[in-house]
Amino acid sequence: MARTGEVPYDRLHHFVSAGVWDSAPLEAALWDHADRLVGDLRSWLIVDDTALPKKGTYSIGVAPQYASSLGENANRQIRVSLTLAAHEVPVMVGLRLFLLDNWIADQTRMTRARIPEEY
Repeated sequence: MARTGEVPYDRLHHFVSAGVWDSAPLEAALWDHADRLVGDLRSWLIVDDTALPKKGTYSIGVAPQYASSLGENANRQIRVSLTLAAHEVPVMVGLRLFLLDNWIADQTRMTRARIPEEY
C-alpha cells in the first residue's frame, strides 16, 4: 500500500512504530511458513544476538555494555533473533529487543518508552 501511495508514509510509520497491533498471528503464520520451507529433522534453530552501537539516550534499551568488537564498554542496543535454517536456506522467524535489568527496573523510563508491563 505504501509503495503505491495509497497510504501516506507518516501513517504507515505511525502504524508500525506505535505497536498497537497484535503481532502474534503474523508470527504464527511466519513460523508455519518457515516450517514448511525448511523445517525437518535436519534443520537448525539458531539463536543469535546483534549489538548495535547507539549514541544518545532516547533509543529503547540502550545502555553501556561490553562490545567485543571494540574491546571496551560502549552504548549498545541488543537484538535477539531466531532463525530456522536447513542447508543454505535461513528463514528469520523472530526478532526481539533485549532489555537489561537496569532498563526493566526503571519504571519511569519503561512507561515513557511505552513498553508494556508484561515485558
